[in-house]
Amino acid sequence: MKKAKRIAALALALCAALALAGCVGKAEPIDVDGLAQEIVGAATFGEPMNALDSSVALGLYSAPEGSEVCAFAGTGATAEEAAVFNTGSAENAAALVESLRQRNQTRIDQYASYNPAEVPKLESAVILSGGPYVVLIVAQDASAAESIAKDALAGQ
Repeated sequence: MKKAKRIAALALALCAALALAGCVGKAEPIDVDGLAQEIVGAATFGEPMNALDSSVALGLYSAPEGSEVCAFAGTGATAEEAAVFNTGSAENAAALVESLRQRNQTRIDQYASYNPAEVPKLESAVILSGGPYVVLIVAQDASAAESIAKDALAGQ
């Protein structure tokens, strides 16, 4: 009888361990559209933000082929924008982050002569990644939106 109880207890412990192991390392997928809208709602922008067509946004940001994006931008008179990408892999995300940093520096150079008041926004641009996801925020105040993005990307 004692032996049967031990075997049953061991079997239950093994099942519990296997169940927990199945959960480790599986991050919950991010809803790109939902996160982008939440970020736009949390950041402070100087003008209304408009959704960009995803095919336009993918080209604008030079996102890797097969990426998913939800992006918002102002009129173009300001540097303000927000975008969330699912690039499909951490390697693609790293490449996109580098591309976005280069793009941001180019925009700083352009706005310096076109509209210098926008340069501080670009200098404080938020570019974050986690797993296959990348977030870009250029706003008057991106602090609340940055916190939301960091929380969403944690564990990816």
